[in-house]
Amino acid sequence: MSRPLRLGALSAALLLTALAAGCGGDGERPDTSSHQKLDWAGCPAPSSSQDAAATKAPGGEWECATLHVPLDYRKPHGKTIGIAMIRAKATDRRHRIGSLIFNFGGPGGSGVATLPALAGGYKQLRTRYDLVSFDPRGVGRSSGVRCLPDRQLDAYYAADSTPNDNAEVKSLVRRVKTYAAGCEKNSGTILPYVGTTNAARDMDLMRRVLGDKKMHYFGVSYGTELGGVYAHLYPKRVGRALFDGVVDPMQTPEQGALGQAKGFQRALDDYLKACTRTGVYSCPTQNRIRSLLKRLDGRPVRGYGGRKLTESLADGGIAQSLYSKEYWQYLTQGIAAAQQGDGRILLALGTP
Repeated sequence: MSRPLRLGALSAALLLTALAAGCGGDGERPDTSSHQKLDWAGCPAPSSSQDAAATKAPGGEWECATLHVPLDYRKPHGKTIGIAMIRAKATDRRHRIGSLIFNFGGPGGSGVATLPALAGGYKQLRTRYDLVSFDPRGVGRSSGVRCLPDRQLDAYYAADSTPNDNAEVKSLVRRVKTYAAGCEKNSGTILPYVGTTNAARDMDLMRRVLGDKKMHYFGVSYGTELGGVYAHLYPKRVGRALFDGVVDPMQTPEQGALGQAKGFQRALDDYLKACTRTGVYSCPTQNRIRSLLKRLDGRPVRGYGGRKLTESLADGGIAQSLYSKEYWQYLTQGIAAAQQGDGRILLALGTP
């Protein structure tokens, strides 16, 4: 499962080393029909729940709005929630095809924060499509699920996720149970209605409100599973769709995890070969990476903001960097710095 890279934290670390989407007030129940009007306006900077490191709002080409949907589709006239959306209009309005809706995976990734960060790679698509993304229900500004306070959440992500003995296994299980209990306690109202099927239903309402006869869709990683569920629910409403890094919906969680591990290993091999071809003297090897992770397991190194780089966070930073070649240079710098006791770059790359 993917998590969007935290570009703001990475930029800050490199410097150190060398929405609100329309919110409705109190009053009558918001319209959740396909006739509702989206109140597009300028976007604020991402919230900490969308991107913990971002500090700047997207540029003027980006607009944000809130789509109102039923909390429970079995009760269409009951409680509602807002789905945060973002878009950049097609540049060639005369030949515009429609909206292209993105989901970048996770599950749990903020499309509102991610699409502007990656839009440079979709310039050609934007000539004829409005680029659109959203925070799925339970994410970011879409009634985001809250599980633990910030400090406890930082500690949870930093803790050892690769237990070596029974005591560490028990500690891991205890932490996961505490995390799950926190989610239920703090987000019990929305939690039963967060999931892939309801997210697909939200997307279909989004399509209709945007005025598109067909769903044009771009899904990455888990986003391919969401797209597949949408196609299963609404087969006659699918237009053009692109699935990148397909998740097999028939696999068990264990099979999926093993498949992902194989994919990361292949990407790591490609990165190491490419780094060697550049002639950079600081290129790591697999043995050096293993040695670094083993050392961090017992002795974390300094990071930033009072946080340290642990084995788990370093592992996450390495994995996140393997999603795109544009981050390989930072991965090389981060590993070299961590070997010298400076974990800021890897911590930025792996910040959840």
